[in-house]
Amino acid sequence: MPCFQHPLALTSYVGGTGQVSELEGVLRPITSVATARYGKSTSISSYHTVIPPGSISAPSSLDVHTKWNSYPHPEGQLYFHRKLPNYAVVTEANIHRQETENRVTGCLKLIDDTIFQQQITVPPSSELFIELEESPFSCAYYFVNHDARRIFWLEQITTELLDMGTIVSDSHLDTAFQRLYWVHVEFFPMHMYRQVSPQVVDDLIGVMSHGAADRLTSRSSTFPYTAEKCSQLLQLLSLQRGRALDGHTLCFVARLWGAIENQRFMTYHGQEHAQLDRLQIMMPEEDIDHQWVKSIANPALWGIPDKYFLELHDLFANEQVFVDQWQIFMTACISEWHTAVVWTFPVMIATILSCLLSRASLSSALPSVLSASGSLATGSILLLKHHGLEDATASFAARYLRAAKSRTTGMLPSAIVFSLPKALYLWSIVFMVLHFLLLASHVVGGLAMFGGACFLIVLVWAALYVTSPDEFDQSSLLSKILCRWHSIQGDPQEAGSSV
Repeated sequence: MPCFQHPLALTSYVGGTGQVSELEGVLRPITSVATARYGKSTSISSYHTVIPPGSISAPSSLDVHTKWNSYPHPEGQLYFHRKLPNYAVVTEANIHRQETENRVTGCLKLIDDTIFQQQITVPPSSELFIELEESPFSCAYYFVNHDARRIFWLEQITTELLDMGTIVSDSHLDTAFQRLYWVHVEFFPMHMYRQVSPQVVDDLIGVMSHGAADRLTSRSSTFPYTAEKCSQLLQLLSLQRGRALDGHTLCFVARLWGAIENQRFMTYHGQEHAQLDRLQIMMPEEDIDHQWVKSIANPALWGIPDKYFLELHDLFANEQVFVDQWQIFMTACISEWHTAVVWTFPVMIATILSCLLSRASLSSALPSVLSASGSLATGSILLLKHHGLEDATASFAARYLRAAKSRTTGMLPSAIVFSLPKALYLWSIVFMVLHFLLLASHVVGGLAMFGGACFLIVLVWAALYVTSPDEFDQSSLLSKILCRWHSIQGDPQEAGSSV
C-alpha cells in the first residue's frame, strides 16, 4: 500500500528504563484491511519450566502494572485493549514486553498531541488501533467510531493513498467505511461484544436469506455467496437468533457483514446506477487492438479461442471475480485439457504404427504426429500450471486474471493458449484421417479414397446437424458449419440468463 507519513514531534518513552527523550515520530494512516495481521514473520522461542506444587490460579486478563487487558482472538491471535479517558485502544503489539509497551505509550502520546494541536473532537465511542512498524519511532493507526460504524483518521488523506478504490458518491464512500469497520470488529471482537446489539444477527439473516433466494433464481446474481453456502451460514446464524452475543459469534457475524459490505461497494449498492447483474459492465471498456490476431487464431483453432475469450471476459467483468464461477470455469478447463491429453495418445500411436506399413509415407504422417505432440505438450503444461487452481480463492483468482489480462489484447492471449490442447488434438485427428486416406489410396485407388472422404464429410455434417439446435439461418454452407460447431462448443452468452 502507498505510504503516507505525517511527521510530528514525539515525546517517546524508549528503552527499558523509562527515560524520556524527544524524537521525531511518524504516524501512518492505514485501513483495517491493510494491517500486518496475516503477514507477520513467525519466530517463536519455546522452553521448559518448573511447575510448583499445588493448585495454580488462572491468570487474569488484566495486567495490573500496565492496565491493559489481553484477549485471545477466536483464531488464536493475542491482542490488548485499554480504556483511556477520551477513547479506547487496541493493538496486537505484545504489551507484556517493556520495550514494546514504551513504544506504544510513545505513539499514544503522539496521537494525543495531534488531537490537542489540531483541536480534533474524538467521538466518545471511538477506538484507536495501533500497529508498531520497523522504525522505532513510527506506527500505523486508524480510529473507528462504534456508534456511526465508520473508520476515520486525524489528518486529511485520499482514498487513493489508502488503496480503497474509486467512489461515485459520498454514500458510496460510507459503504467502504462500513466494510472497514466490520473488518475491525472481526479482528477485535472479544472485548466489545456487549456493546453490539443482537439485532445485527437478525439483520444479517434477512440479507443472507434474500441472497440465497437471489442465487437460486438467477444465474448472474451479484451476491457473494452461493445458495448452498447461504444455507449453511443461515443454519449457523439461526442458532444465535435471540441469544446474547459473545466474542466468537460476533467474530463470524462481523466477517460476513464485511464480505457483504465489500460486495455492496463493488456493485454500487444503493447508488444511482447499481450493478444488478454479474455480467453488467459498469465502466467503459478499452477496445482490443490487434484484431487480426483474433481473426487468424479463431478459425485456425476451430473457433475455440472465441469461446474462451468470452468466458474469460465474463469471468472478469468489471475486474470482479465470483469464486463459484471461477471454480466452475477452471474445473471445466482442467477437464478439457485432461481429456485432450488422454485422447491424443491413441491418435499418435495409431499414426506412428501406420508408418510401419510397406506403402506408408512418413511425410504424410508428420502433420498428425506434430499436432498430437503439440496437444500433449500444451495440455501437460497447462495441467501442471493450473493444478489445484479449481479450489483457489476469489482474491487469488482476481490476481491471476489481472496478471493475465493484456492492456492491448485483453484476455485473447490466454484464450489462445487455453485452446491449444483441444484444437491441436482435433487437427491431429484431421491429419491422421488424411494420412489414412492417402494410405488407402495406394491400395484401393484414388476414386475409392475420394468416395470415402465424401462419406466422412457427410457423416460429420450429419452429426453436427442432429446435435445442434435449429436456431441458425445463415446462407452459406461454411457459416452453417461454423455455427453448428460453435453450438457444440457452447454459447457463453446464455450463461448469464435467469433460471
